Amino acid sequence: MRVKILIFCFVVIVQSVVAQDFYFPQQDYFYIPKNKKHQPYTRLAFSAGYAYRIGDIGSVEPEAEKLAEKFRQGFHLDGELQYLFHKNWGIGLIVNHVRQSASAEDIYIPLVRQKLDYYKEAHALTFLGPEVLLYEETKRWLWMFSVGTGPIFFHVKMKINDTESIGTSVNWGINYGAGLQYKFSYDFAAGIKLSMTGGVTESLRFKEQTIDFDNPISLGNFMFSVYCSFRLDPGGSSVRHSVRR
Repeated sequence: MRVKILIFCFVVIVQSVVAQDFYFPQQDYFYIPKNKKHQPYTRLAFSAGYAYRIGDIGSVEPEAEKLAEKFRQGFHLDGELQYLFHKNWGIGLIVNHVRQSASAEDIYIPLVRQKLDYYKEAHALTFLGPEVLLYEETKRWLWMFSVGTGPIFFHVKMKINDTESIGTSVNWGINYGAGLQYKFSYDFAAGIKLSMTGGVTESLRFKEQTIDFDNPISLGNFMFSVYCSFRLDPGGSSVRHSVRR
């Protein structure tokens, strides 16, 4: 008798849940109707991670070549403002900043044409420019590809023994990116990103003089980073869809 009562109660509960789900559909903040007209919106994205310098940054001098290799590893920060005006296309503005440094003792530096007791060099590369975005958004995932072009601001700080010098140059570059994010909520997504910048410089301008390189120096970097973005949609809470799962 008790078993029959339990079975009866279970059937009633199941039927109630099914009926409630049918007549009173639950909200699904991740749902994207396939036939609904795309509503343009803005995203603010950030990424940070590892940067590896690519291209020619060395010298024919063995000692200087070893020092140059140390510059290949560094870190980077990105900031992006993205406007997604179409269901698969968007435009944006990206700022990419990379820092790399290295030091050595008792080394010959071709740039200054002398052997030094101590030498330290720090590079800062900042890319700034507009970008075009191609993306695909599903219920839980956001794929995004980008390409942009703009100036690369190259800043070099050298410490020769106890003397510091600063060199700068501005060069044209290009930036590529590919990211995959998981949508934890309607407003927030996070994932990983692969990106690359390309560009070269042929000279450095110091306060006293301008130094021309025999061969162009690469400003390119390959980057792997943690990636997150926020949907900036003031009306977002009012347009989240209520549908039957």
